Amino acid sequence: MLKKVDDFFGITRLGSTFRIELFAGISTFLSLSYIFIVNPAILSEAGIPTSVAFFATIFGSVVATLLMGLWARLPFALAPGLEMNAYIAYVVVGVMGFTWQGALGAVFWVGVLTFILSFTSLRTNIIKAIPDKLKSGLAASVGVFLMLIALKVSGLLAYEGIQVKGIGLLTSNEAYIFYVGLILVLILRYFKIKGAVLLSIIGAAVFAHFIGVGQPIEPIKLSKDMFAGTFAFDLWVVFNPKIWAVIIVLFILDFYGPIAKFIGLTRNTNLVDNNGELPRMKEGLAVDGLGTMIGAATGTSNLITYVESAVGIGEGGRTGLVAIVVGVLMSLFLFIVPLINLIPVVATTGALFFVGLTIFPNKSELKSYSWTDVIAVAVMVLVTFWTFGLDKAMFAGFAAFVILFILQGKWRALNPYLVGSTAILLLSILISR
Repeated sequence: MLKKVDDFFGITRLGSTFRIELFAGISTFLSLSYIFIVNPAILSEAGIPTSVAFFATIFGSVVATLLMGLWARLPFALAPGLEMNAYIAYVVVGVMGFTWQGALGAVFWVGVLTFILSFTSLRTNIIKAIPDKLKSGLAASVGVFLMLIALKVSGLLAYEGIQVKGIGLLTSNEAYIFYVGLILVLILRYFKIKGAVLLSIIGAAVFAHFIGVGQPIEPIKLSKDMFAGTFAFDLWVVFNPKIWAVIIVLFILDFYGPIAKFIGLTRNTNLVDNNGELPRMKEGLAVDGLGTMIGAATGTSNLITYVESAVGIGEGGRTGLVAIVVGVLMSLFLFIVPLINLIPVVATTGALFFVGLTIFPNKSELKSYSWTDVIAVAVMVLVTFWTFGLDKAMFAGFAAFVILFILQGKWRALNPYLVGSTAILLLSILISR
């Protein structure tokens, strides 16, 4: 039986083991488990009952992540995206005045569009149109994004909204926990100890409790009220012209976001083939769209492929078995909330920062960069730092690449899909302002 499972996922073929896949799944789960607390809190600002959002977050995440593991066989976890739920709560409902049912209706149609287009050649052509060095830049942007999350949560960087305002507190308890987690993972990896990322998270959590830093969770009642959001969305909202801009913004985030993450998370791993392409990406992208439909149908905003999947990949996880482990742990979340409460979010920051570093292009890649590549990638990294948004970084990098090509008189060599993607990303940024 184990041999059949191994063959199905390609565990041995990809240089992994059952033990590594298990550790990777646990590590990824621990790094993103905060979303089960944060998402209901944010969506409650849109009027969605906390118990509804809690159930939808768990149900949608479990189904989508298991599908990612069993169908796409990729080591990615899915859950509601923070950039989407905040947009729904504070803009679509808070500013534009839509009901939460109408907002979820828009989310559902976005999922339908994304799912359908995943089976066309459009996404594949867009991915192929991205030059190899820009893919490397996307990987660097994802790495910076992970590092920024770590620095933000630990308070080492001071933020006002999404803008960096300067250096934060370097001697706070949260900062000390970050230092301990980072030092632990560096030491463990230096001595090539398996499970280094997971062990560093556990070690940082122990240290956090030693100095009195916990993660209090307000209990949520388990009752039939949890199902009140099931099929409560308003699908007819699509006929309201005011919602079209919302659908465009969410669609572009949902359409292009996974492209950046799939490329960035698998860069410099044996998950990609000799042509630098990720096998079964079409299935993975389809799951991303299907997850959004499931989430909207039960009461939450867009489900996305989580960048924290990098933690499990950094631990050595390479197959869909990682996603299955994450999905199973997600399904148990209702029963292990007290246990997860022992792992403060800040305890994952050292591991996240380390994994972000590992995603950066290696020295041999950097030596092959032309000055055009260097500028485009540098722009992507800087925009990621400044805006805290991968979509904006992608636009900036694409735009810089296109402009530099035009200035060099090479405009005929530009791929139309790359130019079109640049224009669409610009449109989404202008609409969302």
